[in-house]
Amino acid sequence: MEEEERGPARNVGELTLACIELAAKLDELQDQEEKMSCIDEHIKTYTSNQIPMIDFESGLEWFNVGRPLSLEKDLEGRVSVLDFFTYCCINCLHILPDLEALEEVHPPTTGDVLVVGVHLAKFENERVSAIKRYHIHHPVVNDAQAVLWTKLGIACWPTLLILGPSGSPLFVLVGEGHRDRLLLYVNTAVQYFSKQSLLTRFPVPLSPSTHLEATGSILMFPGKVAVYPSGIIVSDSGHNRIILADTEGIVKVVIGSGRRGFSDGCFTSTSFNNPQGVTFLHPNTIFVADTDNHAIRQVDLLLETVTTIAGTGQQGTDLEGGNLGASQAISSPWDVCLGRSVDQTEDQVENLLLVAMAGSHQIWGIFLSDGQWLKGSGSEENRNTTYPLKAGFAQPSGVTLSSWSGEPELYVADAESSSVRKFNLKNGAVKSVVGGARDPLDLFAYGDTDGSGVEARLQHPLAVAVACVDQAIYVADSYNHKIKVIHPSGKKYTISTVVGSKSLDTDMKLNEPGGVCVSLDGSCLYIADTNNHTIKILSLKDSIPKEFPLHFIDESDSPSQDFLNDNTSLAQLVRVTLPMEEKDAKEQREREITLRIILELPENASLNKEAPNKWKLVASDVNNRNQRVMQSDN
Repeated sequence: MEEEERGPARNVGELTLACIELAAKLDELQDQEEKMSCIDEHIKTYTSNQIPMIDFESGLEWFNVGRPLSLEKDLEGRVSVLDFFTYCCINCLHILPDLEALEEVHPPTTGDVLVVGVHLAKFENERVSAIKRYHIHHPVVNDAQAVLWTKLGIACWPTLLILGPSGSPLFVLVGEGHRDRLLLYVNTAVQYFSKQSLLTRFPVPLSPSTHLEATGSILMFPGKVAVYPSGIIVSDSGHNRIILADTEGIVKVVIGSGRRGFSDGCFTSTSFNNPQGVTFLHPNTIFVADTDNHAIRQVDLLLETVTTIAGTGQQGTDLEGGNLGASQAISSPWDVCLGRSVDQTEDQVENLLLVAMAGSHQIWGIFLSDGQWLKGSGSEENRNTTYPLKAGFAQPSGVTLSSWSGEPELYVADAESSSVRKFNLKNGAVKSVVGGARDPLDLFAYGDTDGSGVEARLQHPLAVAVACVDQAIYVADSYNHKIKVIHPSGKKYTISTVVGSKSLDTDMKLNEPGGVCVSLDGSCLYIADTNNHTIKILSLKDSIPKEFPLHFIDESDSPSQDFLNDNTSLAQLVRVTLPMEEKDAKEQREREITLRIILELPENASLNKEAPNKWKLVASDVNNRNQRVMQSDN
């Protein structure tokens, strides 16, 4: 008996299945016109058989928009894309570049396409920082009670729901990795409804929440901090650069142009995109987890260069690896630390870079020289096991190595399972330390409870650091705004609060700390207090945190914030090294230099004297200090 053909979907759940079938059908077609014709038929079906849509509840919190939006007043008359997401989820963060690509094709000012984020906080304190930190410019509504999610039957995050100009659902895309399909669906829908004159093309009252309050800090959302012999290394994530400072907080080196990008080169021209984890390899190398570039970068402090040693600049889906260097695609590396492969001895140079690969929920190893390796299945879960490659992590975001037991053990801040885990590099065993749930698929066992084993509760821990002196593991418990410490207690581990409070009104408050490291002498902690845009230092004797302000020798030495935040694209940044004679230092500083710049324009091009023409010149020494910014007025 033949299966009866199913009619049009009647709700979003059924539409999801219909769109899966549509995607399979499109994959079988080679001709682009045939694909668009198939999509047109789908649109026609759901324009004639409209699925009911739910409007936004009144009284919700909105961002990036001058007033609350509604289905009838704002979404109808255009193609709308609703992004159901939570910013703690790495898969949701992977959607943001796809939405940026869509908005480049269909800018909000044209009015034909509107992207709206519908945020559901897994944890209590997520809101404004997400908009600022992840460069979200489209309207976002905080559906705190999941009203819209529940009424529509949205099953998981991330989910994209595409609406037609009548406000009814047309397409559903579940999960990440659908950029091409998203652009195809929206482009086809815009053409379809434009022919019928159904797109009114009026802009919504956007009001981007990109302004940051003045903090007195040169940092913006610092993600991680590490130590090196001369001081500390800070990933100034919001400014897309790496800063090296001495133990007095004086900035010695700035690495990166400050612009979002993916380019190797000298310190002033190289670019990063939301760099996070950093670690130092003696005598002059720094490794950087360049998170949003999906790459690992190597900094040579002697040559003052940055090169890519893993990652292509595009998000990868490979769960096994094996390719060489920059030909190996990876996914959102969040932290790095150094260790030795299992065949190396303690007296040998560290030859293994361990990577918390948040995007693929794994721990990866990059060999700096030959060695042997293990671990991680790529399934998002909290699964412990003694079998190599069967363990499951959930967005690992911090790693640190210890050899207390006589064998190398990697401690992992497993963010989405709200736990700290460890695995033995020698035998491959993965075990729970504190937090999480007994059920490996339960990623909602979070809270703020000191204690032992799975009775303890954390919220989205992002960093771990080992203190060898007292055999302790310090944890940046980000959404609890605390630093906690783990001590071995027999066969169990016990965690307790060192500093911080869930209340953000206390003195010397922490606000979503993302990084922590132990000083070289073991006397204090350096904390990347991410949402306070600062570094704090905590004495382990009195557990009192203090500001550790970073500063340039002279305020004018600091690159201007306008320069760092300027998103204007430059075709090319040219570095010119001026020869200097060996003279007295004072005479060198007072020496006047005339620099003549000749602009070579493309053939048949000329400057329009009536139009604004801007230029900017940045001058600095070889360490990117003593920097001066000069620019035209028009």
